[in-house]
Amino acid sequence: MIGEFIRYMTTLAPERIRKYGYLKRLIALEFRAKRCATAWASHQRSTRNLIVKAAELCEQQRIAVVLGSGLLLEVPLKALASKFERVYLVDIFHMPQVQREAKKHFNVKLLTGDITGVFAAMKENRPPGPHTPAPPPRIPHLKEADLIVSCMCLTQLAGPFVEYFEATRGFSDLDSDKLAYQIMEQHANAIANEATGIGVIITDTERFAMQDDKIVSRTDLLKALRLPLTPTLAHNEEWDWLIAPHPEEHPSHDYIHSVTAKVYQRNVATEEAVAAEDALGVDVIPPPPTLDSPVDLGTIVPER
Repeated sequence: MIGEFIRYMTTLAPERIRKYGYLKRLIALEFRAKRCATAWASHQRSTRNLIVKAAELCEQQRIAVVLGSGLLLEVPLKALASKFERVYLVDIFHMPQVQREAKKHFNVKLLTGDITGVFAAMKENRPPGPHTPAPPPRIPHLKEADLIVSCMCLTQLAGPFVEYFEATRGFSDLDSDKLAYQIMEQHANAIANEATGIGVIITDTERFAMQDDKIVSRTDLLKALRLPLTPTLAHNEEWDWLIAPHPEEHPSHDYIHSVTAKVYQRNVATEEAVAAEDALGVDVIPPPPTLDSPVDLGTIVPER
């Protein structure tokens, strides 16, 4: 805890990053990643391997975009930089160690900004709420990227906003879940259906508290959202992530997240995918109505 406090006090970051808890979360993640390095190794390896396999499907390798690049724990940066002409790492804030790592590759650029569009909506005095839907996402290079990866960020997108709205606007649990669902649904739809290159969604979906082999509790991290169907089952993978072995969060409970990785490859017969997933027993749930307002990419700016 002392190390995290010192890191927090000595890291230069915009006030918004501190106010909404982004810096605190990143530092907590950094220190937990060190404590749980062995437990996390398999998850990180599976994530990197999936991204590399998706990159190999690209007909052209000009632009790769990683949304939620975080601390680069799950990002095969060296492999992407060697394959693509330009790699964009996108996040709300890039820690100093990430900035240093990016500088090792001439073709890697850092983009800083909010990809949910919520900050822009708040600035325009139309924050989402019980009667105001979440704004369209602001994803840079969505239509240009040959590879665009949502990397373990889907279930984290709404967290800082709902916590702030609960504290300042009286959001109920239902209000928070509704906003989180809308943000996640629009983000997933953009990657799966609006991107023109290879789209990848890697996300945790469920959280289990385990007492030895017994399930103590189970939480749906996607708030009942079903990810869009993929045109092919070729690169659909699932694995478990031991995110908090005891006593990290509990004296005797281990916490495990189920992770799903989906690759959306264009120009593949969707009907075949639907039939295949139906055969596997996957529920097909119609997506909620889309918003009428256009997508605004916003002011996501390069750091260098």
